[in-house]
Amino acid sequence: MDQTIHIRFARAALAALTFTLFGAAAGADVNHTRLEGLTLYSQGRYAEAIPHFDQVLSAHPRDVEILNKRGVCFLKLDKPELALKDFDRIIQHEKRYPAAFGKPAVWLPSSSWAPSPSLLPSWGWVAYPEGWGNRGIALLMLGRDQEALASFQVAVDRWSANGSWLRSDQAGLASAYEGMAQALKRMGRTQDAFASADRAVQINPRDPNAFVGRGDIHAAQGRYGEAAVDYSRALALDGRHARAYRGRGIACGHLGRDREALDDLNHAIELDARDAWAYSNRGALLAQRGANEAALADYDALIKLAPTNAGAYKDKGGVLTRMGRHREAIAVLSQAITLDSSKATSFQNRGAAYRSLGQYERAIRDLDRAIGLDPKNAGAYSNRGLAYFGTGEYELAVQDLNKAIELAPTAAIPYFNRAEVLARLGDQGRALIDYEKAVELEPRLSAAHAALARLHEADGDSGQAAHDLDRAIGLDPRSPALVRQRGDARRQAGDWTGALADYDRAIALDPHDPSTYVSRGWARLAAGVDGADYDARVFLKIQGYHDRQSPAMALLAVLGARAQGRAALADRALDEALANTPIHAWPAPVLHYLKGAINARALIADAGPGRAAEVHAYIGLDRLWANDRAAALEHLRAAAAAKSPHGIASDLARATLERLGSP
Repeated sequence: MDQTIHIRFARAALAALTFTLFGAAAGADVNHTRLEGLTLYSQGRYAEAIPHFDQVLSAHPRDVEILNKRGVCFLKLDKPELALKDFDRIIQHEKRYPAAFGKPAVWLPSSSWAPSPSLLPSWGWVAYPEGWGNRGIALLMLGRDQEALASFQVAVDRWSANGSWLRSDQAGLASAYEGMAQALKRMGRTQDAFASADRAVQINPRDPNAFVGRGDIHAAQGRYGEAAVDYSRALALDGRHARAYRGRGIACGHLGRDREALDDLNHAIELDARDAWAYSNRGALLAQRGANEAALADYDALIKLAPTNAGAYKDKGGVLTRMGRHREAIAVLSQAITLDSSKATSFQNRGAAYRSLGQYERAIRDLDRAIGLDPKNAGAYSNRGLAYFGTGEYELAVQDLNKAIELAPTAAIPYFNRAEVLARLGDQGRALIDYEKAVELEPRLSAAHAALARLHEADGDSGQAAHDLDRAIGLDPRSPALVRQRGDARRQAGDWTGALADYDRAIALDPHDPSTYVSRGWARLAAGVDGADYDARVFLKIQGYHDRQSPAMALLAVLGARAQGRAALADRALDEALANTPIHAWPAPVLHYLKGAINARALIADAGPGRAAEVHAYIGLDRLWANDRAAALEHLRAAAAAKSPHGIASDLARATLERLGSP
């Protein structure tokens, strides 16, 4: 008797049973509940389907199809422990009813309704190969890879023994091979994994999951081009396959095709808003491209999906560190370490945050831990080198940075960090070489371009400095610090229009940064543009009178108002400045001169040679506003000729002389 006859006989026997009226009504209710549950299941409404399946199984605990589907619901809802219990019950039913009289088993694909084993007393036992395959998936989700592999192997054996070439049977066999491939990949048996994945594709070339599985194996072996091809074939079969988009996005990221990678990861998340891997990889890609706020949003979404995922906290902390939000970074990284203290990168990032806050001893302790966990961690050596520099241990600093470069000779950051140390030690020549090497290795490293600009500014090459900053801003257009720095370079080159435009842009990007108001205020005064006193007042409102630059900005409030003929406002600003500037602090003597308490000769004597440029510039402006042109020109020329050719006082004097037509 063949298998089909076995099943038909079982169904006929079931149909011939007689029920009482009460039993028939109860059976009708269960059948109705069963159909409702199956409908909800087919619609993907898994949480709603489960209570219906519970009721069916209360009445018919051996209904293996419902057991299997309820288990799948639990898998879809990320509850593999509950799913495993259902799949194990299916297997227990197999064991309870062994083959009798040497007869074969009856193999039931997932689409068949399973009769009660009690109806099959003489010809064998009911087997449910899909239950074994789904059991393997549950075990994979629980990290029990060896057991999962064994379960998938049984599923392969069951489907193969079925001997049917029905499409549903072949799909089941292919799925079992896909599961085997995933288990083997996790166990590090990549060649065996690829063979299983390839077999799945051969058996069922119309299944997008088979191509996705094989793409995963390619990616695990670093063959990202082949992986991208398989993911694309999956998408040709199913244009809404979230995992295929995610896999191809990750592969494109490794191939340097960032735009395609981002597009694919966006699609993956649109299709499956609970795909933690997609958020993780998109966050990493966005962070790499400098889109830090967007990266943080992805890591927050990842943490919401997986609140115990230490890697999510680690990566978020790394982004916060790069953004300069160091205290937040430390809190997040501490959570990562609490969840998993075996990750060197978590200690490395927290150490970097402590270093940026000037807490060098804490930084060194964390970086020691990072190096202990991973002795080949170039980033930890690089950061520890900077921390040692902060404690004044310069020899140890250079040793660590040399070690970082030895471990990662093609990484830009160790060269950049060593250049920072060398520049601060005054070795500008070697610093320049390291900065240029960093740019060569990573042309998108905006901080290296900005650092080169600082060196060129110090050498008086403001044109090259501005060029370097153009490149840096092109890479990081929303950095107010870079835009302000370019404004400073343009100011030194005498490009007041360009400088003021940059300062305006920097303030638009960050209206609360007091440093830009300092730069723009003095540039406005030098260029003869109204608003210098406004910038001074904004600075004082933000910082008050306790900042080291506050006395100078109080003076600027006076000079800016006088330059525009607002005498009453200038007098009020002068009185306020005198009231808030200690008598022995600079520029208190200038304020007393403007008040008329001392004369120019006394001011020059009081200031000394170190402030000659400033004193002559302020006296020159005062004489100019008093219509004493000859004295104004004398003092302004003295300021322009002073030893600080790029100081604001010299710039102020030169710009004023140019406007007067007397360079």
